[in-house]
Amino acid sequence: MSRPAHARDIILRAAEAIVAEAGVTALTYDALVARSGVTRGGITYHLPTREALLQALVTHDLAAWETCLAEKRAGFSGVGADLHAYIASTADTTPEEGRLCAGLLSSTMSAPDLAEPWRDFFARYQQNLKTLPDPELALIVSLAADGLFFLEILGLTALPEAVRARLIARLHVLADQTAGAES
Repeated sequence: MSRPAHARDIILRAAEAIVAEAGVTALTYDALVARSGVTRGGITYHLPTREALLQALVTHDLAAWETCLAEKRAGFSGVGADLHAYIASTADTTPEEGRLCAGLLSSTMSAPDLAEPWRDFFARYQQNLKTLPDPELALIVSLAADGLFFLEILGLTALPEAVRARLIARLHVLADQTAGAES
């Protein structure tokens, strides 16, 4: 007899939905029981503390982002392909993914150890930029993509779509320059 999904996956999907819809403060065991259909005992068996749950969510979100990067990377070639994929992945975030990311990032304020996986991700990514012919321009492009991403997920900008599209296109032009620039 096979089970359609593991309880941990069901719990994490339910937790993601709660955070995306109502923020990290709404993520309680009662809300998880109601959303997932998994008993409190089943939840605590897989994720015994709120911190363990948040850590699992951060890890899961970062893994999903890395999968997105890999998928986007397949659409680009050449030296700057990773940077192009990064721009595309930050630009193509759905509102639900953005709310989840914002919620998880806000949790790092009360539990700074939750920021460690994010720090590791960005450190690895920024280390890869150093292999490009113009690593400083690559970092500027990456930081600009991050800035747009974070302003959007936090609801701090309301760029007209045409302006947003031109900015993203310009980041891709700059990404091409990082790959072919001479120092």
